[in-house]
Amino acid sequence: MLKTLKVSLLVLLLVVVSVVINEISTFDYIYPEYRIDIEEITVTSSQSIILQEQNSIKPVKYLGTLDFDTIPDSIRKIVFINYMLPAIVIEHERLLDLLRHVEFIERRMVNKNALRSEDLQFFKEMMQKYDATSIKDLKIRLFPHPISLVLAQATLESGWGTSNVFSKANNPFGIMSFSSEEQRRKFLNPEQQTEAYYRSYSDINQSVEHYYFFTARLSSYEKFRKKRWERGSSIALVNLLKNYHETDEYASLVESIIRKNDYEKYDLVTIKKEYFKYRINYFQLIKSYLGNVF
Repeated sequence: MLKTLKVSLLVLLLVVVSVVINEISTFDYIYPEYRIDIEEITVTSSQSIILQEQNSIKPVKYLGTLDFDTIPDSIRKIVFINYMLPAIVIEHERLLDLLRHVEFIERRMVNKNALRSEDLQFFKEMMQKYDATSIKDLKIRLFPHPISLVLAQATLESGWGTSNVFSKANNPFGIMSFSSEEQRRKFLNPEQQTEAYYRSYSDINQSVEHYYFFTARLSSYEKFRKKRWERGSSIALVNLLKNYHETDEYASLVESIIRKNDYEKYDLVTIKKEYFKYRINYFQLIKSYLGNVF
């Protein structure tokens, strides 16, 4: 019995040593675990909204709705910006992490290194989800455009949060629905004075996630995606969003909002380091290595 235990411990030790050697020799074997500690806040009034710092934010998820019509004009803009900003930054960081994971897989493929089944499954799911034709195409689709552009579109489409579609359906981007299988609600289109269906979301974070996915999937945004992959600024990108809205002045209106409100200062906003955790999961590393070896 004792001899068997010693042999088992020796085998385990050899496996751990092999994992460490593999980790050092290949730089990466398992993609680091990604997690953001997000605080959920139930909105009761404008005072529920945290005034964020300009360079880094506390990641929060606002639950419930806020009637921006009742907020005084003098503070409505700043409340709206701070209400939207966390959701946009969180999704921006999430997409960058997905992109890094794809690049990690691509690197291992190029270097002919082994890939875990989890990574292969992740890669397959991403290719299907984003309807990508290649790794390069997938990376282009995942790469997020500047925060300033997202914030400006939300500002314009929601009228600084005062639209019914925003307040009742958590839809700041005015995204319409064309399928009864989607979560949606019927609203009056103020421009055409006709009723139309708009997507309905559980919260702002979900709407931002779908907005980025929406622009990543549709073929009509191919030129837009190519330009943002080339690190195009919000001002350069806005002219490629003509298909987003029927109004001919849409691009100039979004550009005006970006400039007047100095939105480009938010493009470098990140999540405060203490809320962002990015580490190697060594238990998963050993488990994956055992699976591949044995």
